[in-house]
Amino acid sequence: MLTRQVRVAFLAVLCVGVAPALATPDLAVVVDSSETEMMITGWNSANSLTGVVLARDADSRMTAEIQNTNPPYNTLDGIRIDGYSMALTFHFLGAGDAYTANGSFKLGDVDPTVTYDMQADFTSTSVSLATVGGQKRLEMQGRLSTMSGNPSILIGTDPWVFTGTASDGSPNGDGVLTTITVNDPSGYTSGGLVALHYPVYGDYASLEALFGALQTGDTLVNGSVHATTSPVVPAPGAALLGLLGVAGVAGLKLRKWA
Repeated sequence: MLTRQVRVAFLAVLCVGVAPALATPDLAVVVDSSETEMMITGWNSANSLTGVVLARDADSRMTAEIQNTNPPYNTLDGIRIDGYSMALTFHFLGAGDAYTANGSFKLGDVDPTVTYDMQADFTSTSVSLATVGGQKRLEMQGRLSTMSGNPSILIGTDPWVFTGTASDGSPNGDGVLTTITVNDPSGYTSGGLVALHYPVYGDYASLEALFGALQTGDTLVNGSVHATTSPVVPAPGAALLGLLGVAGVAGLKLRKWA
């Protein structure tokens, strides 16, 4: 029979062992692109179609930055890429204004030996036809996650190096004006395509009306993409609640055994 003191010590260790670990702050890779186009590559009906987002031409510009995920949320390094390589694929399903989308996000730097340095699956959290300043536009938000078979969204060696054509004017964190560098890229398994915007020209009352008017080969142009990738960092509040929750269960056990 365990003594009360031994039981207390055992449960104290249990609380520490089961509670979520408090993670340390880390850095995010943030990508912004302009002058992209979405081409409809597959059209079954207004309720099911596929679009691919590409750099519109050699003048399309992208910035990739390393940003602090904690205050002051500053940029530590950044580059610019002209005429980048991106394959952003969406499969839209739905009707009216209730649509979802899933697909993949792939981005390559200027190194011709690497096809895509960032690869992720994409699942939408919101697809909408919004009116901004009197102009309608297709908007989409969602989440990025690792693709099957890949350990991370950042593909390649450790450290992960992404090469551009020039500095974007940010502080030079890795000592090279045309690269950004991330140590231990294996932790970068989550992120968000937090904004994808395309102006829509025409009087469409719903997403279904817009997608019904599109056909294979049609394009939406002058679009922008904003994506972010970062390690999974448990919120300190959630971790504390987890610790208190386990401690509460232990307290009930103590009262039962006392």
